[in-house]
Amino acid sequence: MKKQTPHKPLPKSVKWLWGIVFAPFALLLLLLLLTAAGLFGRLPSFEELENPKSNLATEILSSDGKVLGTFFVQNRSYVQYDELFPLDSAQLLRLDGYDVPPIIAALVSTEDVRYRGHSGIDLMSLVRVGVKTVLMQNTSQGGGSTITQQLAKNMYFTQEKELQRKVAEVFVAFDLERNYSKNEILELYVNTISYGNGYYCVKDASQGYFGKEPGDMTDYESTLLAGIPNAPSCYAPTVSQELAARRQQQVLDRLVKCGYFTEERALETMAVGSSR
Repeated sequence: MKKQTPHKPLPKSVKWLWGIVFAPFALLLLLLLLTAAGLFGRLPSFEELENPKSNLATEILSSDGKVLGTFFVQNRSYVQYDELFPLDSAQLLRLDGYDVPPIIAALVSTEDVRYRGHSGIDLMSLVRVGVKTVLMQNTSQGGGSTITQQLAKNMYFTQEKELQRKVAEVFVAFDLERNYSKNEILELYVNTISYGNGYYCVKDASQGYFGKEPGDMTDYESTLLAGIPNAPSCYAPTVSQELAARRQQQVLDRLVKCGYFTEERALETMAVGSSR
């Protein structure tokens, strides 16, 4: 009868390596469980998700229906998703079987390139946030949030600390994806993000910057507008035209890389800006 060869214990270096690999996942799981238990505060209820609050501006009307003025905390109108489509069909963009308005294509390709394929969370980005924020204590790092997470932050979380908010966003993002279609989430998104200069809706921003309705914007105007939400205090054209143009070029590069724009269309778009 053969003697069984005893298994050699794993070297300490290998154990440490496995520990480093799985530590971020374990920490994120723990944070998710603690958030679900309410340790970091209350999550939005189902009713709140079904009936999201939108801080629309209140209009003062005359007896004949004309707008005399508005008052607001955040100046917001509201635009339906279908109103974003350009009247000129030549401006329509199509990718992965979906017709999309230029402003939506620009935002998705810049902010969340895998938007149509995830259920609210980009796992690799989430792990990166966990490693940088939890292990490296780098709370100033940005990025990693999907469009759905950004929507959750804009609608339900404003004053929370970075780590607390990031973890809570995960739960709300999943709920939003279950309760709304992808187009409905995009509609809510463009109506809640900041475009600088006091604009919190794509309709107000397009009217304020260009004097146009969202569906009337050109490629140049759509890509300029799509670059602002990343850092409105820097990229708004009223703050710095140079920084706005640099950011717009990044948006165009992403549109080309994602297949929405050809190189020729991107060059033509930037040529419009240089001629102004």
